[in-house]
Amino acid sequence: MNDIKPITNYSVEIISQLRTQKKQELRESKERIQLLTQELFSPQKSKNKMENMMQHINAGIAAYDGLKTGIMIFQRIHRFFNRKKDKNR
Repeated sequence: MNDIKPITNYSVEIISQLRTQKKQELRESKERIQLLTQELFSPQKSKNKMENMMQHINAGIAAYDGLKTGIMIFQRIHRFFNRKKDKNR
């Protein structure tokens, strides 16, 4: 029942020290996050020319596939809204 914490008096120096500590922790955390995302999203390092060429081909196929899928989705949405206009006439 006597778990009452004593009231600490904060001075300007203590507050500034705590602030600098927290800023340092934030900087370190930001650096860790940047390193992790860089490791996750960076392309794999190729060991020879054949792997390098295959990575470029795969990237090209993925870009083409994404573009084709986007165009198909846009066309379906466009048809859907045009169909509603034709029914109102």
